[in-house]
Amino acid sequence: MLLVLAVPLALSAYFSVTGWMITVANSQARIIWLGNYIAVLTDKAFWTAVGVTLTYTIVGAACEAGLGLALALLFRQSFPGRGILRTLMILPMVLTPAVVGMFWKLLYDDEYGVYNFTLSVFGLPELSWLSRSMALPSVLIMDIWETSPFFMLVLLAGLLTEDKDAVEAARIDGASGLQIVRFLTLPHLVPYIAIATAFRAIGALSEFDKVYMLTLGGPGSVTTTMSLLNYKLGFVAFNIGRASAMAWLIAIITMIVATPLIIYLLRGRRGGGRVS
Repeated sequence: MLLVLAVPLALSAYFSVTGWMITVANSQARIIWLGNYIAVLTDKAFWTAVGVTLTYTIVGAACEAGLGLALALLFRQSFPGRGILRTLMILPMVLTPAVVGMFWKLLYDDEYGVYNFTLSVFGLPELSWLSRSMALPSVLIMDIWETSPFFMLVLLAGLLTEDKDAVEAARIDGASGLQIVRFLTLPHLVPYIAIATAFRAIGALSEFDKVYMLTLGGPGSVTTTMSLLNYKLGFVAFNIGRASAMAWLIAIITMIVATPLIIYLLRGRRGGGRVS
């Protein structure tokens, strides 16, 4: 832990208050204190990336939670081929993110992509999936495809602990399937949804691989996440000091977003609620 975590964190904190640029000799020894943080916080590109990342996180997590819930309710039922279909559903989440980005780039290709070919077959106009207006929705579709199975697995685990006696009593009293889901199943699954959302939010706020492989953050900056902007600053512009400061700011934003969910989960444990 000391070598892998503590030392890199300490070095990153030190570099964040220096004017280190790889292209400038001995610049790592030049202390500028909060200069890097001020430069990042006053940079319009940073706040644009924050907006893109929060949109990506909030919209993606909401859609993934809804789709994951629907899939969990579906696969709770018994039907022929359920085991095979459930196995196929979790394949996207075990693929390497970089491979997912490359795979979807082929699907979105304007000339040879499967999606435009399908649209042409039905006589519909083809779309420029990675254009300025479509790039962010296209990235979100890719993320929803890959991550919804994670929500499905967590919620399936939650459904296994549902009080079957209460459900059966509700059926005997004449409650419909929709009423059971609304008044019994959903309240029971709220802690599980919170767990999955917390994990997904932390991952989405640091998203890099898929977006880099699919769009490189473009066109322009419409899909540039915080991590992708940080990569460009550190490994394209070689401004290590400012990139280190941005990394710490990203960590702070991640904690701000994830802390309410974590507090909710901890309160649930202290209150005796079942959250796992």
